[in-house]
Amino acid sequence: MISGASFSSAGEVFSWLESFSNFEKTAFALRNFRLDRMEALLEHFGRPHRACRSVHIAGSKGKGSTAAFLASVLRAAGFKTGLYTSPHLVSYKERISLAGEEIPDGVFVRQGETLKATLESLDASRFPGGELPTTFELLSCLGFLIFRHLGCEWVVLETGMGGRLDATNVCLPQAVVLTPIELEHTEYLGATIAAIAGEKAGIIKKGIPVFVGPQTGEALCVFRAHAARKGCRLRYLPECFQSITSHTDSGGTWARMLPAGRETPLGLRLRLRGEVQAENAALAFLAIRDILPQIPENTVLRGLQEADIPGRFQKLGDSPPVFIDGSHTPLSVTRLLHSFREIYPRPDTLVLGIVGGKRQEEIASILCPAFRRVIVTTPGTFKASDPRRLHEICSAHNANASLVPDPAEALAQAKKGLPGPDCPILVTGSFYLAGEILKLP
Repeated sequence: MISGASFSSAGEVFSWLESFSNFEKTAFALRNFRLDRMEALLEHFGRPHRACRSVHIAGSKGKGSTAAFLASVLRAAGFKTGLYTSPHLVSYKERISLAGEEIPDGVFVRQGETLKATLESLDASRFPGGELPTTFELLSCLGFLIFRHLGCEWVVLETGMGGRLDATNVCLPQAVVLTPIELEHTEYLGATIAAIAGEKAGIIKKGIPVFVGPQTGEALCVFRAHAARKGCRLRYLPECFQSITSHTDSGGTWARMLPAGRETPLGLRLRLRGEVQAENAALAFLAIRDILPQIPENTVLRGLQEADIPGRFQKLGDSPPVFIDGSHTPLSVTRLLHSFREIYPRPDTLVLGIVGGKRQEEIASILCPAFRRVIVTTPGTFKASDPRRLHEICSAHNANASLVPDPAEALAQAKKGLPGPDCPILVTGSFYLAGEILKLP
């Protein structure tokens, strides 16, 4: 671990945090996660996670966008609002923000020094299990310290992977939000939808209202059972809206939502692109209108319309049109492709990079036939990947598939081989690949 000298930048804080066990980069077992260790860590700082009200979000898809919608509404209503999300695309600073607004380096440095000074006065024996906290636990603690220091009234917390044993699950929220469940991280969370939903449902707390996005019947049964056992009121999005429709264009998404019992739909223009964002916005609307009915409806709608988060069907250029997205599951790429075709009925070039452990065969079978050509690349170095194997898979679905391992060169090749300046390029398959593209000058 880095010790001794104080920090001079937020980057140094994050380098120090990464010197601990970082399970985002390496293999692990669920037994490595302990909420009692996280609780013990927070006790040394006066329980900063209890300093403000919170909304807690878990799920397989749409967590980050739904969190951004919720935080944006709370900010529009005048609340100082913290937002904790993961992963980041370019900098760890993205994970800890004021409703998406960047926090100055100095705040990270000062709170990082507070965290470091206290931790260096302790040894592993002071923590349950006899092990020091992990990188993600320390990041979560840093987030809580920063939100308390800045006087946040609300914090929107996104779980890192599961839910039940996630470091964020120390909070006592005012609302629990569960986004759609899909097979993901099966080596850690379980091989079935029911098992994964069970891990996500672990954030449900006694008597706290639960708001659930569209689910398979299997996942919904798990959530209903957990909510019933905890005495929680559960509101299911498809039962609370008569209809949710949308149309995506290059500038954003037109959404129309008709809540149950109303005759006139709500129309809004979202900055975030994609049909799935209309559902994420509706889920945020449902939760906010329930737990904070005093916020005027027009304020809620304004907050939804102002919400933004990088790496979600984000447009980077016009000539040629370049879009990046972090979709990395079969369901998410299916919905991304549908929305992309709303803008460009004849997609041209796909730049694809997928980290190890993802369902590459299914993703390739969905995306590759839709594009004139496919360029396979490496989704950065944060996690292991096998672009050569992915290229073999993609070649079976598109004869015009090539391998360009360097992401910068892959994008350059994509731009060079276009039939015209208006032919679109989609970069997807991983948030880490999106981050690599965003780093380019």
